[in-house]
Amino acid sequence: MISGPELEEQKLLILRKEIQIHCESELTHEADQLKLQRCLRSQLKSSAEAAIVLDQSRALQGIPKTEHELKMERWKVWSKLFFASLLLSLLFNAIDTGSDILIMFRYYGELVGEVITTANITCGGDDELTGPGGDVYEPPKCDNFTEGELISIECFPKALSAESKFGYTLFFLLVPFPFFVYEFFTSRQYHHLLNKRRELVTEMARCRGIVSLLKCYMRAILYFISFVCCFLFWPIAVLFIKYYNDGKYYLAKGEQKAAREKKIETSEVLWQTARVMEVSLESSFQPTIQLYIIFPVLIRTMTAPTFSLRLFTLCKNEALNFPMLKPDQTISIVTSVLSLAWCFTSYHATLKRGALDKDLAALFYRLVLFLSVLFQILGRLFILVLFSYSFGPGTYFPVLIFLAAHILLMTCLHFVFSDAKTYWEKGGNLSFFHYMLGNGLANIYIHNWIRMDPLLVPFSKPLQHVSTLVRQLLFDLIFVAENVTLLTIALNSNVKELHEYRVSFAVVLMAFVLVGLILKAVYYRYLHIWAWLIMDYITAKEDGHWKCILFSNMYICGELRERKLLLCCIPRPLFKLLGYLFGERYFHSTDTSCSRCTAVFSVFLVPLAFGLGLLIVGLCMFLIVLFLPVFILVMLPCIIMEQCRQCRKSDHRVKRIVDSDSQMNPEEGFPMKDTITTKKTDDKSLPENDLSCQTNKKKDASAANNDDDEEAFIVQVNHDGGGDDETEPLKGAETKMETVSETAT
Repeated sequence: MISGPELEEQKLLILRKEIQIHCESELTHEADQLKLQRCLRSQLKSSAEAAIVLDQSRALQGIPKTEHELKMERWKVWSKLFFASLLLSLLFNAIDTGSDILIMFRYYGELVGEVITTANITCGGDDELTGPGGDVYEPPKCDNFTEGELISIECFPKALSAESKFGYTLFFLLVPFPFFVYEFFTSRQYHHLLNKRRELVTEMARCRGIVSLLKCYMRAILYFISFVCCFLFWPIAVLFIKYYNDGKYYLAKGEQKAAREKKIETSEVLWQTARVMEVSLESSFQPTIQLYIIFPVLIRTMTAPTFSLRLFTLCKNEALNFPMLKPDQTISIVTSVLSLAWCFTSYHATLKRGALDKDLAALFYRLVLFLSVLFQILGRLFILVLFSYSFGPGTYFPVLIFLAAHILLMTCLHFVFSDAKTYWEKGGNLSFFHYMLGNGLANIYIHNWIRMDPLLVPFSKPLQHVSTLVRQLLFDLIFVAENVTLLTIALNSNVKELHEYRVSFAVVLMAFVLVGLILKAVYYRYLHIWAWLIMDYITAKEDGHWKCILFSNMYICGELRERKLLLCCIPRPLFKLLGYLFGERYFHSTDTSCSRCTAVFSVFLVPLAFGLGLLIVGLCMFLIVLFLPVFILVMLPCIIMEQCRQCRKSDHRVKRIVDSDSQMNPEEGFPMKDTITTKKTDDKSLPENDLSCQTNKKKDASAANNDDDEEAFIVQVNHDGGGDDETEPLKGAETKMETVSETAT
């Protein structure tokens, strides 16, 4: 069986024969292919190489394929894309948005059932949790506060009315809708639906029979449903559009596949843009209000002896006369945070066009970027919630005012460091407003640049190879400054729990932000596809000044060009001083060079190194003396016993003579000499007890003369005869060897 390069070389020859069989006869090789696959399965184990061989063997079926093969190939592609892409995206969207909708219904139930509840406590409320020790938890008193008195953090969400909970949740669910409508009306799908409407009107005008009119009427109904679904549920519609374009791309061949490549890239960017806009609006604000409500419960649960996590509660509300599913806010918070981190990471990977998906190492790079985004989002989210507690119980809106000011600042900075001027010139006011505000919203938690070029110019690719070093550095500095300021204000407020755990909150939350920034620096410095060109700086000396210069292709107020950035500059006087101290000075007499700083350091470092060496030697001697009793008591007896055991084994060893020392015995016709040669000893009067010592001496002499490094032992046997060497058959020699061994024992 051929494989690898040989299979590639023979493929064209085999394909010619396959085409002849398919085209000139009615035979097909479906059964033969099954037999071939069974053969491969019986002889190859599951591995990457086996998968390659199997794919290549399938490619040998030839063109054209049978109708059944084409149908199975289509079903395989569509099913793979459905389970790998569409289904997972639909499930995650359903969990994310569905949990927010269910929580909104929960707050609506609290709103309409408030007349029969007290203190805003409903079924599944937070006050039903047990306190430390398993006792029923008694909520603190949240009235009659005096000025300067510390207030329990649990009083803050209790003061938030049911109308506020329901209103904030509903507002954050509906606020992305205008952006979705704009994206739909600027998309290629909208123009495609318009063309379909014109075709339907023209076809219905030409209808001459009732049957054709009914067909056009049913197509018009289908068109209307499609238009309404795209208008109302644009993020979901984009998923199906992406699914359709992906399937058509993978089923296309040759020129059709090349033509669809641009469409699939456009649909991918369009889907990622719609998803990023959704999470930037809905998932950015929704977790703040939900965490504001549930954060006291989290603190109480974490400080209690037992930890419990409640996801949902099924309640029977008598006022509404039907069971109500009350999900916990934890689901909404977790899904929103994961949506933010994953969507921002996926959008970044989409702009890299598969560079973060090509192999396992690329997936690791993507994981590092995802963790960087996740840590930064978690730290900033909790800081915003703690900051919202600084304005008194039930006062949540100040954090929204701060976020509005932050969005305005990010929008202005985005105009300075982006191509927003192009959107003003080509797209008009609406396109410019959408681009600016969308990027301002996308920069609430971390730095982002949402490039909406396909929305501006159809089938255009997002701009690449644009340096964002200065932009990201400035944005991250603003984020860090805001986080430190907000956390300082929150920890110095009159909240009791924040005073008690002030150090813990400060260390943990700032550690989250710091770890996220470190992972981001690691990604861009070592894992990015152009990592080694990001800091492609040069050093130069101009007019006595030392400069470190970086050339960056970046935007400034809508103008893209390569700019010369000064990273560091050392003035002339300071540079001369450093040159005087650290510069090399050449000595002609000794033909050597040395700097003053090196000489000064040598004077101080040589004695220090000598003292350090003495300290290390003394420490080693101390360890040797300290270990000596352990060595004598534990290891030395074992070493002596092992030496004795080896000596005793060497006394009893009797081995055959090597083949190299044997000769051919022509008389007996054996290939080897079946005798044992015994050498004459000078001291024939040795007692039997000294036989082992003599054997050892002869063994050492024989081992020294053996060129093949094989052990050969010559057994000496003292006979009553004249002491001459005797030869006996091999069988008799073995008996004598056993006798010698027993005598030595």
